[in-house]
Amino acid sequence: MYLRILKLLLPYKFHLSLAVVCMFAFALSNGAMAYLIGPVMQYLFVGASDTVTNIIPYSQLTLSREWMALIIPFAIIAVAIVKGVSSFGQSFFMGYVGQSAIRDVRKRLYEHILNMPINFFNSNPTGTLMSRLTNDVNLLQSATAESLATILKQSLTIIISLDWHLALAASVGLPLSIYPMRRFGKKMKKVSTKEQVTMGTMTALLHEAIAGIRIVKAFCMESYESGRFDKDNNRYAKLNLKRIKVRAISSPIVEFLGSIGFALTIWYAGHRIAEGTLRPEAFISFFAAVLMLYQPVKSLNGVNLNIQNGLAAAARIFDLLDTPGEDAGGGIELKSLNDSIEFKDVSFKYTDEWVLKKINLKVQKGEMIAIVGSSGAGKTTFVNLLPRFYDLNNGSILFDGIDIKEFSLKSLRSRIAIVSQEIILFNDTVKNNIAYGHHDISDEAVTEAAKAANADEFIRNLPDGYNTVIGEGGLTLSGGQRQRLSIARAILKDAPLLILDEATSSLDTESELAVQRGLTNLMKGRTTFVIAHRLSTVRKATRIIVLADGKIKEAGAHDELINTEGEYFRLYSMQFG
Repeated sequence: MYLRILKLLLPYKFHLSLAVVCMFAFALSNGAMAYLIGPVMQYLFVGASDTVTNIIPYSQLTLSREWMALIIPFAIIAVAIVKGVSSFGQSFFMGYVGQSAIRDVRKRLYEHILNMPINFFNSNPTGTLMSRLTNDVNLLQSATAESLATILKQSLTIIISLDWHLALAASVGLPLSIYPMRRFGKKMKKVSTKEQVTMGTMTALLHEAIAGIRIVKAFCMESYESGRFDKDNNRYAKLNLKRIKVRAISSPIVEFLGSIGFALTIWYAGHRIAEGTLRPEAFISFFAAVLMLYQPVKSLNGVNLNIQNGLAAAARIFDLLDTPGEDAGGGIELKSLNDSIEFKDVSFKYTDEWVLKKINLKVQKGEMIAIVGSSGAGKTTFVNLLPRFYDLNNGSILFDGIDIKEFSLKSLRSRIAIVSQEIILFNDTVKNNIAYGHHDISDEAVTEAAKAANADEFIRNLPDGYNTVIGEGGLTLSGGQRQRLSIARAILKDAPLLILDEATSSLDTESELAVQRGLTNLMKGRTTFVIAHRLSTVRKATRIIVLADGKIKEAGAHDELINTEGEYFRLYSMQFG
């Protein structure tokens, strides 16, 4: 896990190197500032005719009081400048590395989610995925550049001391703190994992309630939804409190263990001063350094807890990234449909129960195939197999005699246009919604598609015409207007294979007539699969396929199936008497 996280930083090794250089400069200047305390004490308390020695460590440089009056103030200012510049440099460069790495992870994660198969989204709520992209990725940042910066910076500050004997004595408490830091770290990771799962659940509830706000209000379920959210909100608060408790108790324990080293340092320094091997001013400088080290040692405990938070998030992120994405298909590029589409012994199931069983059907180019049957008969599943939203369990689907798995997934789907009952529009302009998937399409082509979909007239009556932003899901438009935009989008795609899944079932009679005119233009010259509950809309189909119990029960033209008085006759009679 640590190696995978560190690999995220490798593309930015130049900026990382600059940050390390700045950290060294910061540690040196921090130590130099502590060292200057000794000469300052000598300067303040020696007589006017006395000299000050050991200005530079491990040297016998002797300066008069007059020279010290000039050197010390300039030295303090110079060290402060170096410390300030290096502090800014390490913060900026490590910040650049961290933000760049997290940006890359977020981009990679988003692209991976977009490339997951449809059944992945059936089992992973939108809110949970949103939480992975936002909350988890932000927590991962604490385990990458931020924590690495703190570890390097504070460790270098501890290492660079004035007397390694004293530094060793001051550090005696560090090994003692390893065990409690590990215990608290494991506890923090466990709590953080539960926190992130709960945050995902809360985000999912929030997304559901806002997306379905009309139903919530229509059924007066505001209190119910608030109660569902409140349950997870309280759970999240309790987990947060546990995390605060772990952090609160770890700090004083680590401080206590650190005080052992501090006490040993005082004893050892007093012993050396008594022996004459340690000058009092040198001890004063070291004492100042020890006080400066106190915060870094304390910070290392805090960064360990932050790393555990980040590791819990990293585990969830890498788990998602390691989930296999959608099969990209073979290497053949599908250019067009020249002959036929054939279903050969096609069987499919979502879990244990078969939805489709040994389907055999051959559709010639240009045919209009209507698929009817009772709810749950497998109609939508049947057409979803064509663009490989789901892959078969058994059998094969052939385009011009070639298995669709041999085609690249991108070229396969680019040759299929879909208009469904569930209209997907984006919070963008009318033009961009129609031209979705076509970045360099002309305004004239968009207008022609809208005219063919019987949508141009109402679009021009919008406040900004084709540049009108239609809101999330196109909620500023009527159902018929939204459907006509989706038809225009399909017309502009100009795919040889068309799937109409309940395209008019939710519309009123007037809207349906307007949409049907657009659909008629859309179906011209295309091989079309139509799913419709309103059987009046499929009477002109080349063939009508009746699905029941996962099998094709009947197939034929409308009049032919009516005369046989079978399943289609029964369904037709239920609607028209």
